[in-house]
Amino acid sequence: AARERQVAENFRLFGAPHVALLTIPTELGPYAALDCGAFVASFLLAARAHGVATTAQAALAHHARFIRRYFGIGDERRFVCGIAFGYADTTHPANAFRSTRAATADVMQMV
Repeated sequence: AARERQVAENFRLFGAPHVALLTIPTELGPYAALDCGAFVASFLLAARAHGVATTAQAALAHHARFIRRYFGIGDERRFVCGIAFGYADTTHPANAFRSTRAATADVMQMV
């Protein structure tokens, strides 16, 4: 039950006051998503540098049809993801959670 509640927070933007909705032109094909991913990474880092907390939200893509209709996003655009952002509530327990990461050597090989 707790996991389901946390997943549902995606659709409440984790309490963030703002969301950026990212789209790409459908005519550019799937590789435009790579450019979009680079933009997302840059946005997250720039926001953090200015003290703004962010959460990239691919889960919103599960409701792309609704989002496109609600915001009037035409068929010429493909919805990719959202980015919720605002100032973090540092006292909220979820903001204290830290996941473990694989060692760099386990996920990347320099050649």
